[in-house]
Amino acid sequence: MNADHEVLLFYTAVRWLSKGNVINRVFEMKDEIKLFLEIQEKKDLVAQFEDEAWNKRVAYLADIFDQLNKLNLKLQGRVTHVLLFQDSLWAFVSKLQNWRQKTNLGNIAMFEKLCGVMDESQIQLDQFLKDEITEHLQSLEKEVKHYFPELSQEQEALVRNPFCTELDVSSIPDDIQDEFLDLRNDSSARDLFKVKSVTLFWCAMYQSYSKVSMIALRVLVPFASTYLCEAGFSTLVNIKTKNRNRLDVGDDMRLALTNTRPRISKLAAEMQHQASH
Repeated sequence: MNADHEVLLFYTAVRWLSKGNVINRVFEMKDEIKLFLEIQEKKDLVAQFEDEAWNKRVAYLADIFDQLNKLNLKLQGRVTHVLLFQDSLWAFVSKLQNWRQKTNLGNIAMFEKLCGVMDESQIQLDQFLKDEITEHLQSLEKEVKHYFPELSQEQEALVRNPFCTELDVSSIPDDIQDEFLDLRNDSSARDLFKVKSVTLFWCAMYQSYSKVSMIALRVLVPFASTYLCEAGFSTLVNIKTKNRNRLDVGDDMRLALTNTRPRISKLAAEMQHQASH
């Protein structure tokens, strides 16, 4: 049928980008799906694809799930922490607020697929759909804000940059204020902060300034997402297949998930050759 895709995608809860990709694929192949349903005489389903309101809703869902998938990709990775995730989440919240304001004014330029449907039908955005979109964006904003607890401004400022002049010493607990002042006036620590990431910097400061570093590490160390767990499950599925169901995968998993490159030649040289019979 000269379509851009050969097959439809099926939804699976195991794959965290699945739902958005399924909706996008349905939208991109809506004409081919409609023709197939007509051949199969599925009149009730054909009626949905002929409904302009239904097509506009699907287009909007395809757009918003595309944005959610982009956000999900930003929240993945091995070297991450809550502060990086908060930056991405608050940026997305700001986008939602901006989109809601623009939608109230009838501007839907940020929703590419919905704009395409509106241009094809040559009609304006009706008030009912406008209210639906703004209500959905508002509820989505509330959901996103529940993902991570908000840190106090003083705590966040300390973790992000302990050398910031705007950080008031009185906001630091009394029992670590002296240690904090020692850190702030440590020129070698200041130089290290300029070249190291926040996580590596606080790990390096733990031996010298343990109390201050502990406050920062309690924010940075906890897992901010389930990415590492999902990566482990994916690796397990690839290694322990049906034909290898009795395999002890402990060492294999460790080798597959580590960032350290194994010295294969050295390991092979230390192996004892099988004795001849």
